Amino acid sequence: MSTATTTATTTAATTAATPRAARRVGVSTITFRFRPLEEALRLIAATGAVEVDLGAIPAVTDHVPVPFTGDPGEYVAALAAHGLVAGAVNSDVGPLNDPALDAETLAATVRPLADLAAATGAALVVPCGGPSWEPYVDDEADLARCVDNLRAVSRLCAERDVRLLVEVLHHRRWVHDVARADRVLDALDPQEVGLLLDTSHVVASGEDVVAWARRHAGRVERVHLRDAVPGDLNIGIGRGEVDFRGVLSVLESGGFTGTYVLELETHDVEESEREADAQRSYDEVVALLEDVTRR
Repeated sequence: MSTATTTATTTAATTAATPRAARRVGVSTITFRFRPLEEALRLIAATGAVEVDLGAIPAVTDHVPVPFTGDPGEYVAALAAHGLVAGAVNSDVGPLNDPALDAETLAATVRPLADLAAATGAALVVPCGGPSWEPYVDDEADLARCVDNLRAVSRLCAERDVRLLVEVLHHRRWVHDVARADRVLDALDPQEVGLLLDTSHVVASGEDVVAWARRHAGRVERVHLRDAVPGDLNIGIGRGEVDFRGVLSVLESGGFTGTYVLELETHDVEESEREADAQRSYDEVVALLEDVTRR
């Protein structure tokens, strides 16, 4: 048996042996964004999680540099070495509502990230719009450009059998509120683009995360978990205003079977305490999911 086959078999066995609720709670490498990727993966595996998001957001982490020129095989090997699987490559491919972002530049950024997602068996996640609540042109033009660019990214992903997920709403992007997020989703066929729900972005934008999760429960394919208060999304689990029980309850009752990913880009914990806080958060969310799914 080859080394690659042995590693894949070991990873599959580890995943199968993990209790079901624990398998559905993952950890993003963004949780350990200041650590080298190898260390981040080791720390994630130590929590008991088996699924990760690979951070590919230049303003946050360089675990996956953008533009990406690396070897996807190295990421496949690094994940397998720790018994992990990738559920998503969480990326920033550019301001999708910016008229200056031309099709060639967008495609050149997306293709290698989609190749990495394909190699690791992951979805590709993108945010929606530039890092400002103000439009580049006006609301209608910016909305149309976002939708057109998302369709273009979706086609590039589809060529590689990669699922595209859009992270709307996003507190730090143009699509920062329910009104804009709903318009983007209404304009896109669910077959083209799936929805990633981030609890912290919804609450930081002053919106009702449980109500929005209920409205889109049938479309949510992945969830990022972090706490927040209005105006601040960098808060650890249990220290903000996110109703995690409410979110999990409406999603589970709505048929959600995907992964809840701890994306702990938190500013309220010392770096020396980050590992312990990630473990606490993982254990609490697993216990909450077990409780919700028993009822």
